[in-house]
Amino acid sequence: MKKLLGLLLIGSAFVMTSCETTREISFKEDGSGTMVTTTDMSGLLAIAKMSGQGKDMEGDDKAIDTTINLDKMVDSIPDLSAEEKALAKKGTLGLNLNMAEEKLVTRLHFPFSNAGDISKLDQLSAKVMQQTMKKQMGDGGENAPPIPADEMPKGSMEEYFTTTYKKGLIEKKHIAEKYGDVGNDKGMQAMKEMAGQGMPMNTTLIFNLPRPVKKAEGKNLKLSEDKKKVTILSSVEDFFDDVTKLEFKIEY
Repeated sequence: MKKLLGLLLIGSAFVMTSCETTREISFKEDGSGTMVTTTDMSGLLAIAKMSGQGKDMEGDDKAIDTTINLDKMVDSIPDLSAEEKALAKKGTLGLNLNMAEEKLVTRLHFPFSNAGDISKLDQLSAKVMQQTMKKQMGDGGENAPPIPADEMPKGSMEEYFTTTYKKGLIEKKHIAEKYGDVGNDKGMQAMKEMAGQGMPMNTTLIFNLPRPVKKAEGKNLKLSEDKKKVTILSSVEDFFDDVTKLEFKIEY
């Protein structure tokens, strides 16, 4: 189980790149809203079995289907700032884990009072996910296997971009200097290798806007008929093959 947990911890560090992820951000007219991130990491369980780590799972019928109010676990998450704790306390985490069925799906729900909180919530999501995996599969984290620091990502894939949220504007651009050094990020390179071996690592980003889009730019961007919903598809392959596919600009 410890080897399996190690694999899941690396995967959970990439909330926006692990397997199949949908992040839906809904805005109200006053700029507040909700961010819901659903991540299906079931593929990691299947890979664990195929790679020989499945022996750790034999005879394990562990099944969990629950929703956790994060205010009850925020103090157990290490290295959170006071601001992050305040944000985390408002969130909930849904966890559906079934070892026998090779199913692992999480759903993080956070409200926000202004768009400036979204980037902070993205970073917070990764910390919550890692701690949850430790607690549910590693005896509260005490017996969790150590993961070498250079095998963990420097952040999430989002750390290689700047995303601007202003009134009537959402814009995402990659950071050229940082992206130029991505080859030295062993965590990201591990994810690239896993994607190259056939593991799907696709992301669907959805914006629900309070009014129609005036102008939208992005190679992987699609608009709904009423122009109030923007859907952006991306993958780990896009990140490495053509990083500009993950860029977009939305005016509304």
